Amino acid sequence: MRYLFIALLVLASPAAFTDARCDFPAIFNFGASSSDTGGFAAAFPAQRPPYGMTYFGKPVGRASDGRLPIDFIAQGLGLPFLSPYLKSIGSNFAHGANFASSAATILMPNTSLFVTGTSPFYLTIQLNQMKEFKNRVLELSPQGDYLPPKDIFNKALYIFDIGQNDFTGKLATIGIQGVKQYLPQMALQISAGIEEIYNELGGRTFMVFNMAPIGCYPAFLTYLPHNNSDLDMYGCMISYNNEAQNYNKMLKEKLSETRNLLPDATIVYVDTHSIKLDLFQHPKDHGLVYGDSLPSPQSQSFSRSYGSVLPTSLAYIVPSARGLFTLET
Repeated sequence: MRYLFIALLVLASPAAFTDARCDFPAIFNFGASSSDTGGFAAAFPAQRPPYGMTYFGKPVGRASDGRLPIDFIAQGLGLPFLSPYLKSIGSNFAHGANFASSAATILMPNTSLFVTGTSPFYLTIQLNQMKEFKNRVLELSPQGDYLPPKDIFNKALYIFDIGQNDFTGKLATIGIQGVKQYLPQMALQISAGIEEIYNELGGRTFMVFNMAPIGCYPAFLTYLPHNNSDLDMYGCMISYNNEAQNYNKMLKEKLSETRNLLPDATIVYVDTHSIKLDLFQHPKDHGLVYGDSLPSPQSQSFSRSYGSVLPTSLAYIVPSARGLFTLET
């Protein structure tokens, strides 16, 4: 039984993975916009620039101007970018599949995409898609070079990067106290998903990303209610970040319990909260560029349009009293 606590620095060189001699022939990912490589765009095509502008040169279904952490993980393991499960043309699943969908939640949404923008592809749906994927592989493989071998599932890396939308989607209407009631169930569902993959699909290695410091995100600073007294010295909302950390504590404890139930599992808790918080607090230390002018109404509009997704990738827009820090991949 192994349980690892790590801080995964997504800005590190891909060689960091290969030097550690990680050997995973495939990745299966479950998540939201922070790891969606085109699933939502395949179901609801509507992306336009500036998405994809700094690396791919065009929108490619990622809620970012460049690559996402999942892309760097794949490259670091010597694997190609993950194809979205929902993309019917041009996909190759020989080294895994991506079930993530932008705007997805852990818990079943009680609203519609066309009302609040919440994705219908919540975690249970993604897990069901994974089980159907395995059934089809067992039925069809080997056939061509676009499907993995039948014995891939116990050798693959399974990643969970989801939960932020459960937290932020209701904050504006029911507040922190209202959202708190859902946090234990969110951690429980992540744990249940790991057990399901372990018992039904044979998965043995899991990475679970914790919740980011949403109190620092420009979009949430724009529309979530808060007082100046709730801002720390970096301009981040203290109460929202504290509650995100409370969830992270619940998640870590639940994963520890899950590890004790699964004797052959390796569960990696990824502290992305600390990494992103440091990026917001010390942007220049990480090579972010200082903007020349004060934020304008146009930049505020940009934050409202893209801020909820861009900061979850490697293109961060960090509010400052003097301007904007930006980082391009």
